[in-house]
Amino acid sequence: MRKRILTILVIFGIAFEAYAQIDPSFSQYYAAPMEVNPGFTGSTAAHRVIFNGRVQWPNLPQAFQTMAASYDFWRPELKSGFGIQVVTDKAGSAELRNTSARFSYSYKIMVGNWVFSPGLYFGYSFNTFDANKLLFGDQLDYSNGTLPPSLDPNVAKLNQIQYFDTGAGLLLYSSNSWIGASVYHLNQPNVSIIDGDSRWPLKIVVHGGVRLPIYGDHHRTQQISSVSPSFMYRYQGGTHQLDVGIQYMVAPVVVGLWYRGVPFIEDYNGKSTRDAAIFSMGLIFNYFEFGYSYDFTISELSARTGGAHEVSLIYEFELVTHPRRVSRKNKILPCPTFHSKSNIGAGIFRKN
Repeated sequence: MRKRILTILVIFGIAFEAYAQIDPSFSQYYAAPMEVNPGFTGSTAAHRVIFNGRVQWPNLPQAFQTMAASYDFWRPELKSGFGIQVVTDKAGSAELRNTSARFSYSYKIMVGNWVFSPGLYFGYSFNTFDANKLLFGDQLDYSNGTLPPSLDPNVAKLNQIQYFDTGAGLLLYSSNSWIGASVYHLNQPNVSIIDGDSRWPLKIVVHGGVRLPIYGDHHRTQQISSVSPSFMYRYQGGTHQLDVGIQYMVAPVVVGLWYRGVPFIEDYNGKSTRDAAIFSMGLIFNYFEFGYSYDFTISELSARTGGAHEVSLIYEFELVTHPRRVSRKNKILPCPTFHSKSNIGAGIFRKN
């Protein structure tokens, strides 16, 4: 019986570590810029607050739930962006939860008509679970149906852990296009909960896109809509993920269609890595954006899992202050969101 209980503990620990080692992802990655690249920190002229919420496989008893909140702003006199972000996700009957808090920074450099934006982040994370919701073999009492607490000392092997985390990214963008790469968990912290050594693998992200304005006249003076194709590739712990799609916007409405999967690459079972088809829609106003998306499962998982629902809220605002005088050469304004009503780089090279 003790061997069986220990086996359960080890299996639980391995499952927890496998869960903890794969970062949560958002289908609306363009609405979670600091989850893509810290170089996006301070990527609007205003102060920006973002909320992202995702529920994956809602038809299962214990769905995966992910939430993120961030705040970032731009300081032109320092040519720098500053931001903070909190991400938390939960899964399983024991409420396995990973929570991360990060501080991010970016610096903007003009290179011709482009802006080069290196960025980095420092974070602190902790993993928790509710051991009271786990059921072990010595708790099963078929005589009276009660569930006494487990007396096995191996239960103490399950630890709740805390660790530091860091990462960096490079971003290059112009008035209508962007490309970048980032690496998360550069220090590869130990996330083992069973007194072992299990390192959080690097997450490597490559992303890019272009915004194509559509005009209503031959003189190209009246923009009526825009089309924005983009992609994001992620690799972490032997897992490949590619999101590719397109958004179409006629203010204030934006709709998008995406595919998640990696063609010609099979998983460890030799099966296709196709994952989901994603439909998104949203509303974009001067200072507020709302987005909703649904993931249609196209993998070998049953569609009865319920796919995934996701929402995003973005609010931008300006603080009424008495700013110091900023020299012309420092007035580099970063890009707004990928589907903004204005050009992506509108005001990047603002002059006095």
